[in-house]
Amino acid sequence: MSVDYYYAYGVFFAFVALASWGGGDFLIQRTTRHLGDWETLFLIVAFGTVVLFPFVYTQITSYLSVVLVLAVLSAGVLLSFVASMFDLEALKRGKIAAVEPILALEIPVVAVFSLVMLDEVLQPIEILLVALIVLGLIFVSLKSRHFKSIRLEKGVFLMVAAAVLWGATAFFVGWGARISNPFMVNWYISIGMTAFTFGYLVLKRDVKNMASKVFRFPRLILATCTLDTIAWVAYAYASVFIPVTIAVALSENYIGVAALLGLIVNRERLLTRQKAGFLFALSGAVLLALFINGV
Repeated sequence: MSVDYYYAYGVFFAFVALASWGGGDFLIQRTTRHLGDWETLFLIVAFGTVVLFPFVYTQITSYLSVVLVLAVLSAGVLLSFVASMFDLEALKRGKIAAVEPILALEIPVVAVFSLVMLDEVLQPIEILLVALIVLGLIFVSLKSRHFKSIRLEKGVFLMVAAAVLWGATAFFVGWGARISNPFMVNWYISIGMTAFTFGYLVLKRDVKNMASKVFRFPRLILATCTLDTIAWVAYAYASVFIPVTIAVALSENYIGVAALLGLIVNRERLLTRQKAGFLFALSGAVLLALFINGV
């Protein structure tokens, strides 16, 4: 397969992840209101564990017998769980809109990991376009009052830690997809996260309460779990074909898609800087996609 086809496949899967995460993030907000944060997280990873199993069951032994594969995939599990803890705690202590822009830090974190551990070096124009995407995503998430409040928000430092951990998680998912396959890395992380989140819910004695709510919102839960699972698998595939940093930068535009869905469905109003940020991020993603495909 030629390099051009590799890049084309990578860009395609990155945009699938973008669309799926955008819709999934929008639905996750609704699901957590009905079920709770940890309950929603548990259902998503449990769904992934079950749905992805048919794609990996014949390969589990062969892949997990390799020390490097086991180490990378296990790191992905631990990072996912710790990142979730910091993320959810940050949202409890601070306003979601004030800490949300910090998640754009995931992209430079992935860039550093990719450079140090995989020797992936971006060209100057790629770095410029990735920076444009990061800037655009920050402005999409930033509300008018946050220039003053973000420094005082209690959840800011926790969300910085969460962004670093999510960036590390994204890197290990991409690396794991390369040394195993996209289904295996996501199944392994899903089953590990299922064990962690179920244990947490048992300790909190929330399992029975969660079970009673599940049957009240089956379509919402199914759609949420499906989109999130597709997004992670698509992102993993993108990381196989193109540099991990670029795969993250392209798919991270789901923040803008989620904002656009809020505008359309919930009739939310976007500020001028948010509209500009959305255009910056989208333009950066399109130009980056065209550049790596040699257009």
